[in-house]
Order: sequence, then C-alpha cells, then structure tokens
Amino acid sequence: MTHKLQLVLGPESTGLFNCAAEGQRHGLIAWGHATLTARFFNGDAISPGRLEHAIEWTEDRIQAAHADIPPGAQLYTSEDDLRTLAVVSGVSASEDMLLHVEAVEATFSRLVMQAFGQAPHQEALPSSARFFSTVVFVRELMHHLHFPQIHVVDKHSLPPVAQASLSLSEQAL
Repeated sequence: MTHKLQLVLGPESTGLFNCAAEGQRHGLIAWGHATLTARFFNGDAISPGRLEHAIEWTEDRIQAAHADIPPGAQLYTSEDDLRTLAVVSGVSASEDMLLHVEAVEATFSRLVMQAFGQAPHQEALPSSARFFSTVVFVRELMHHLHFPQIHVVDKHSLPPVAQASLSLSEQAL
C-alpha cells in the first residue's frame, strides 16, 4: 500500500499529514515561511551568507522534527507556493503537476547563482523572500526525507487540514 502524505505550509510550522486518515500527522517541522523570511530573506535580494545560514537553519529544523515517513510514501500538496516553484522549475502548468527533485535542484542552483550575482538575466528567479524560503525548504525537505517528487494537485483533491494541526507544541520542538 502506498502512503500518501499531504504537505501543508504554515507561517510558523509545516506539517506532513496522512491523506487517508484525517488529522494523522507524520511530522511537524518548526519551519514556516514567515519565520524563515523574517530571519534570512527580509527583502527582495539574496546574499550568499544569508542563503547558507537559511540552509543550515532549515536542515536543523527538518532533522529535529524526526518525521515518521513510511517507506515509499508519496508527497502531495495543493500549496500555491509549490505550484509557483513547479512552474518556475519548468513543469507545465496544470491542475496536477509532478515536481521532481532534479527540477528543484536545478532551481536551487539558479538561486545560488543569483545570490552570487552570476545568474543570467533570462534565468533570474522571482525576487521575493517567500520564493527564496520556499526553494530552500523544499530542496532540504526532499533531500533529507528522501522524496523523489512532489505531486502538486488541485486544492479540491486533498482533504482539508485544520490549521490547528499546524500548531507547535513543546513536544514537537
């Protein structure tokens, strides 16, 4: 049986939920787009030093979560930030898209070049703190939790996850 996990991004934390069992959480990561952008990407420019610190900080949060990922689990999301990342990474826009780790790595490489001021104009990425944090988080998540791809699907394809499920508790940290 293939386990389907839903990725839900929040401003302060991110959750991995079982699509078949409403509310069953497989991981809660103390990473949120608001937290990361405020700490490292508080403008529309990116620097190599801030990028490196953001990567380390994100890796630490993912590892500290001790996410319980069933072998062979597939990751699904309907997050607009992931839809944007998929399109920027070269995936054809549609209701259901498949974002491969190789595409994320290529986009991350473009982000590194942009941080060093070496990105060709035609390969420039969106200059927003939220986009920068999304690229860093998704790359690290896929790498450390061994997801080869993320299914980016229509919002109505996944069960709703209560925002309360994303609340961090003392035990989750």
